[in-house]
Amino acid sequence: MDAPRPARNGSEDDLLELVQRVRRELAARDESPTGAWVDQTVRDLRSGAKAGWFYPSSTGGGLAFRSDRGAEAFAHVHVEPAAGAVERAVHLTDTLQHELPESVRSLSVGFTGLSSDEETTLADRLGRRPGSKLIPRLEMERTLGREDEPALPAAPDGLALVPVRDVTIDALADLDWRSFRGTADELLIGTDPGEYRRILLALLAGDMGRFLDEASVALYRSEPPALVGSLLTCERSVRRAVFLDFMITPELRRRGYGRYLLRWGLRALRALGYERVGLWVSASNEAARRLYDRSGFAATRTALIYRWDRAAAASQPHSAA
Repeated sequence: MDAPRPARNGSEDDLLELVQRVRRELAARDESPTGAWVDQTVRDLRSGAKAGWFYPSSTGGGLAFRSDRGAEAFAHVHVEPAAGAVERAVHLTDTLQHELPESVRSLSVGFTGLSSDEETTLADRLGRRPGSKLIPRLEMERTLGREDEPALPAAPDGLALVPVRDVTIDALADLDWRSFRGTADELLIGTDPGEYRRILLALLAGDMGRFLDEASVALYRSEPPALVGSLLTCERSVRRAVFLDFMITPELRRRGYGRYLLRWGLRALRALGYERVGLWVSASNEAARRLYDRSGFAATRTALIYRWDRAAAASQPHSAA
């Protein structure tokens, strides 16, 4: 199979069609960015501001693009559903990996356009590579019903529910950073607290859908002062909402706070008239999955993240002297 072409050499129409298809695929799993994301991405690809490569529709169709943030890179590969889709996905992933600047130490890649069987085949091929790690993720969904209507008791143990926007963005980012640290999810976002701050600002601004202040809340303890947890929610349609970010501070887990926050969110969405709610969770996050299972959520689809870490440079003989 031929190597993919640099996106900066592609026509605007070809790239626009491919990026629109990426957005449609992401929208189907509640991960689609809003606003002018499509047009901006095409401009960035054609100008070279965003690294990218593509296969035109005449060769099956596919697109890969990458964003570098410090020593970490985050990328996406999309292939059209046609013969050779897995091969195109492999070649696009190879290109992303081979074209990484030396200063970038890791690459995380998400995929769209593949069937479940094709994604399994792709995972088998990529997972054999040195430095690779596969991170399966689950989308879970729950129908909202009458069981979500009764009023909840007061917040437990003297804690208080406060609007998310009353909490500083730095406090929310610190909570996310500490909650993800040492887990597979940290690999998907980064080890820098500033990255969590950037993502939270985008969520609050509605970049992933209309932010629902009425169904977003923080759990706060005044003595000693501490942000215990938070729940951020957005609208995906008039009937469906998504829990974007759900965190409990690590040292205060297993006290029922997560279950309380989740029940609060379900009740808020039911009161607002939504019929369903979804969320994404890493398959390795067993504690969260147990909570969601017990709360009536069921897995509806899977997604694969491929993570590659560059091998550390070998020490020189004199380096230990």
